[in-house]
Amino acid sequence: MSTSANNSFNPLEGKPQIDYPCEWEYRLIGRDAATMATAAMGAVGGTAHKLEPSHTSSKGSFVSMRLIVNVSSEEERLAIFEALRASKSILQIL
Repeated sequence: MSTSANNSFNPLEGKPQIDYPCEWEYRLIGRDAATMATAAMGAVGGTAHKLEPSHTSSKGSFVSMRLIVNVSSEEERLAIFEALRASKSILQIL
């Protein structure tokens, strides 16, 4: 999910038009906020970012976090996504 107003999606083209650099948001879902935070920090490296708790499930089994990153290119955005996806502590990325 992108938070930049300069980005758009044309369903006929099938791919969003993203103007870089921009602020990009990943929603992370997992079971343990601390290990998710460690994985997120590893994925972004030294890139400017914010990591915020978002929600805890009613039984406390799952937590979600918002990772907001300033990305300079599609390659960087996708590399962060792949690093997050490789983490065992992050169950889903939206």
